[in-house]
Amino acid sequence: MRIILCDDDTAFTQVFEKRLLTVFKKYGIAPEIVSAHTGVEALREITRRPTDVLFLDIDMPEKDGFSVAEELSAMPLKPLIIFLSGMEDLVYQSFAFQPFWFLRKTHLEELPQVTEKMLQILNSRQIHYTVTMNGSSTRIPITEIAYFESQGHYIVVHYNEKSLRFKARMSDIETALSKYFFVRCHVGYLLNCQFVQICSRTSVTLTDGTVLPVSRAKAEETQTAFMAYMRSLRP
Repeated sequence: MRIILCDDDTAFTQVFEKRLLTVFKKYGIAPEIVSAHTGVEALREITRRPTDVLFLDIDMPEKDGFSVAEELSAMPLKPLIIFLSGMEDLVYQSFAFQPFWFLRKTHLEELPQVTEKMLQILNSRQIHYTVTMNGSSTRIPITEIAYFESQGHYIVVHYNEKSLRFKARMSDIETALSKYFFVRCHVGYLLNCQFVQICSRTSVTLTDGTVLPVSRAKAEETQTAFMAYMRSLRP
C-alpha cells in the first residue's frame, strides 16, 4: 500500500506518520508513506507511482488542497482523498471534491476509525490476478505486478520484490490484463506501464532499475501503451 502525506507543516507530518504507522501495525500492514510538502510535489509523486491514499492538507502555498483534488478528479485510478485540516469551516466546501473523509487535525483520535473504513474501500475495489500452482491459488493485486516473464512452458510473475513461477500462456494473461495498461513489450515479457520510468524503442527501465528489452515488432505498441497510461494520469 502506498500513501502520500501532503502537508507543508514538516513537524506535523512527522508526528502524523508515526501515528499512522501505529494504526496500520494493528492490521499487520507496513505501508509505504511518502511525505510531500506542497501540492505540486504530491501531484508529481502520484504521477510517478500508483498511490492508494492521499492525506491532503488544504491550506498550502503554491497549490492548495482543493486545487490538487480538482486536478485528480479526472484520473481513472485516483487515490482515496482524505482532507487533513485544522480549518473545520471548510468541511462542507470540501464535499465538492468528493473526498473519502475530512479528518480534523484537532480530532486525530478518529484515525483508527478512518483507517478501518479506508481499508474496506481499498479491498473492495482492488483488482487481482490469481496465480494457481500445485493446487493452491495466490491473489496478487495488479497494482503490485511489475511484469510477467516467459520461461519455456512457465511464467514468472514479478511483484512487490517477490516472484512466483507457474504454468500459463502469456497470451491468455495479456488478454486478461491489457485493459489495465499491461503491454507485451517483447515475446517474453508482459509489462505493467505503471512501473515504467524510461521507455525507448529498444528497452524499458522500471522504477526499481530493472531493464527489459523491447522488440522491434513491439516498439510502437509499447510506446503507445505507455503514453496512454501517462495521459490517464492527467485531467
